[in-house]
Amino acid sequence: MLAIETLHLQQFKNYTSAKINLHAQVNCFVGKNGAGKTNVLDAIYYLSFTKSYFNPSDLQHVLHGENYFSITATYNRNDLVENAFLFFEKGKKVLKINNNEVKKFSDHIGHYPLVMITPNDIMLLHEGSEERRKFLDGMIAQLNKIYLNDVLLYNRVLEQRNKQLRIFAEQGHIDQTLLETYNTLLIKHGNAIHQYRKQFLVEFVPVFNNFYKQIANANEEVSINYQSDLLANDFEQLLIENTQRDLAAQRTTKGIHKDELEFCINGYAIKKFGSQGQQKSFIISLKLAQYHYLKNRTTVKPLLLLDDIFEKLDEQRLNTLLQMIANGDFGQILITDTHLERLQLVFNTMPEVAVKYFMVDAGKISELE
Repeated sequence: MLAIETLHLQQFKNYTSAKINLHAQVNCFVGKNGAGKTNVLDAIYYLSFTKSYFNPSDLQHVLHGENYFSITATYNRNDLVENAFLFFEKGKKVLKINNNEVKKFSDHIGHYPLVMITPNDIMLLHEGSEERRKFLDGMIAQLNKIYLNDVLLYNRVLEQRNKQLRIFAEQGHIDQTLLETYNTLLIKHGNAIHQYRKQFLVEFVPVFNNFYKQIANANEEVSINYQSDLLANDFEQLLIENTQRDLAAQRTTKGIHKDELEFCINGYAIKKFGSQGQQKSFIISLKLAQYHYLKNRTTVKPLLLLDDIFEKLDEQRLNTLLQMIANGDFGQILITDTHLERLQLVFNTMPEVAVKYFMVDAGKISELE
């Protein structure tokens, strides 16, 4: 079991101060658009990933006119209480678990496993390949700290190599020894990342396919195709063969930082040929598969955050998701919506599911009886 018992926000986004007691099962946050419902979910996401789901700038999460924010929560992990505290001020971010400072944020990823589903997730289909790589990395990183470390080191070496390529281009001279040093490190971490990604997708794709069949209730064939320079080429040879091209471009043109996930339906790119309904089914299935994959490989059920999806899903897809909630497939769930009556109507049909309702209004949260 993993559940947040209390959550306290101070000067976070539009909250001066808000403290709530959560239920271990379902928590619904109701209010008008812009009231701050999504900010509650984002605060919880912060405690799992030390960053926002929506905006990479910590500074922009400070209440206007103030100079810091803090997020405090009490977690119940298999009947053991943990206190989490995240504080940001003037460019410095601190995370403490039971008053012990986390020195390396990457070591914390996966400690509070979490999956978040929002309307913005549709951009996974329509944005560039970087968004899909981030999604892939985020799924694996919650379970594998070695993988996350390889990704961080690869990106650091890649940045250094690119900087050096610009210097070589300006000087008209290559320091072959220095270039080989960067190549060696890229190859080491790149090959490891490539193997992890391949193995993960072998295990993940069948889970995803199964969820798509449930959510879409259709016989369409969906697929996730992994595209990588390393599938048919030796990384070292690729770097050597593309040295002149890299110098001309002043960046590294081949490697796992160019990997892509191709999302297809019936053999065609779903972003071009999928209907809105098919695209929604694809995204929801991706996220539910991620949840299922995490749940089966951790000692607790991950937290599930559902932002405004009751508004975005049609009845068929919503009923499938609700049936999973009723079956107890998930751990603690936090939901945002604009209509209290809609949520009550839904959960009144599930007497086996315990629900707490909160009203959110202009940065204030009150529990409803």
